[in-house]
Amino acid sequence: MGSTVDDARDRARGYLDGADFDASLSAAREGLSSAPDDVELLVLAGRAGVEVESDDAIEHLRRATELAPDNAGAWHHLGEALAAEGAMDEAEGAFRRAVELDPDDQLALTHLGHTALAAGRRDEGVGFLAQAADLAHAASSASISLVDMYRSFGQYDDALAQAHLIADSAPEDRLAWLDVAELSLQTGRLDEARAAFDRLRELDEVPGHEAYPVHGMIQVELAREGWEPASDLVTQAAAIDPHGLSTVLVVFLREQTGEAGDDDADESAPAPTREEVDAVLAGSLADYRRMLADDRLLRGGDLVG
Repeated sequence: MGSTVDDARDRARGYLDGADFDASLSAAREGLSSAPDDVELLVLAGRAGVEVESDDAIEHLRRATELAPDNAGAWHHLGEALAAEGAMDEAEGAFRRAVELDPDDQLALTHLGHTALAAGRRDEGVGFLAQAADLAHAASSASISLVDMYRSFGQYDDALAQAHLIADSAPEDRLAWLDVAELSLQTGRLDEARAAFDRLRELDEVPGHEAYPVHGMIQVELAREGWEPASDLVTQAAAIDPHGLSTVLVVFLREQTGEAGDDDADESAPAPTREEVDAVLAGSLADYRRMLADDRLLRGGDLVG
């Protein structure tokens, strides 16, 4: 029977690594028919079962933790399965047990950070994410989460410091540089913001993306009331603008420099306000952020670097 169980483990593990979850679950169940208390097979069945939404996935993982209460991996995978089902309180308990058994499990710490934040325990959540980021490389999911958390709490200096760590670790990652650029702008570090948008313009060679970093540069120049540099950038953006924003920007800037004429707009229509221009540019960069985030997701969440 031993060789049969070993073979089932090998096949289930191999199929799981190859993302053939149905085959992995089938192989694990085959092994469990001969060895129902085999912890590794139970974990494999649970992990594959989560992927195919099997009704007994959590049951398999619970059984694994009952049989091997000191198995950190079993608790970790149980936490992920419970979180997938929306059972966040139970998931948090499982992740806590995983971290007790393996304090260096940065992914479990990251999960704990998110569950604590979801429960409204801000300081605890950020603390867990910071622990995870310290254990992992600078461009880890925990580090990325910290940027978003600090930003959501209005801790822009902390968010910027973390964003710099990620960009330094993954210097080719466009979303990391967009974080640096926008947070530098938000904290009044205008030269840093302009340099980061320049870097982003160099990095992003995707057709159709050309105007987005330029819109960021325009934001920087508007922030320091550099009307002439902003006008030069608007001229550059006009030929590559996918949203037709240049007309609004031209009218606004001509109004600032006293160059507005009858050909800019209908005399009865007021010139766009600074708030309207800021909203237009912010919307453009929000679209850009979504594109870059989708691209990172397609790469499995990995950063370029």
